[in-house]
Amino acid sequence: MRVIISGGSRGIGLEIARQLSIAGHELLLVGRNGESLAEARTSLGGNALVFTADQTSEETPDRLIIYMKEHQFQPDVLVLNAAAFFDDTRSVTEPKGEELERILLANVVSNYNWVRTLLPLIRQGEYPRILVIGSTAGLRADTSLYGISKAALRNYTLGLREELKPAGVGVTLIHPGGTFTERRVPNERTAPDRLLEGSDIGLLVAAILSLSPQAVVEELTVRPMLGDTF
Repeated sequence: MRVIISGGSRGIGLEIARQLSIAGHELLLVGRNGESLAEARTSLGGNALVFTADQTSEETPDRLIIYMKEHQFQPDVLVLNAAAFFDDTRSVTEPKGEELERILLANVVSNYNWVRTLLPLIRQGEYPRILVIGSTAGLRADTSLYGISKAALRNYTLGLREELKPAGVGVTLIHPGGTFTERRVPNERTAPDRLLEGSDIGLLVAAILSLSPQAVVEELTVRPMLGDTF
C-alpha cells in the first residue's frame, strides 16, 4: 500500500513509518522541518518520499497533490498524526480565546482540510483507509486546551466514519495514552518505563492495515500499564 503520514518525521509518526516500512508499504512523510524529514528518510533506508510543509496551511493539501502527481504516488491510506501541544496552563478558563483557536486549527481544522482535499484520491486507492491519531486526553474531563481539541477531533472522526461507510473508505481512530518520544523530558511521571513506546502505536497501525478489506477497526484506546500520566 501507499501511505501518507502527516507529522512523520519524528515521534509517533516516525515510529508508524518504521513499522509500515518493515511491512513493505510505500511511504510519503509530511512534516514542517526539512532537516528532520531528511533524517527520517535516511533512518528508513531512503525508502520514503518526503514533503516539507506546514500542515495548518490551507494550501498544503493542494501542494501535496501536485507533489504526488509528479512522483506518481497514488495514495491508499492517509494517517493523520501531526498535532500541536502548546498549552501548559492546565486550565480551560484562563487561556485567551485565540489560544484555543490556534490549537483547534492545528489539531482539528487542518485535519478536516486534509481529508476534504485528499479524499477523492484516497477513494481511488486499492485499500482506502483514513487513520487518525487522537489521544486519551480527548476521552476524559481533561482541563487543557489540548484535551478540548482532541475531544473535538474524536467527534469529527466518528462522524467521518459514518459518512464514508457507503463509499467503502474505512476510518480508524486511535487514542494513545502517554507515549515516550524524544521531545518528552523524563521525570517521575514521564519516565520511559511509565509510558508507551512509539513502536506500540506503529505496530497497531501496521496490524490494522493487514486486516481484510471488509474489516475496519473503528476506535482503539491504548494506555500505559499504570494508566495515564498526564
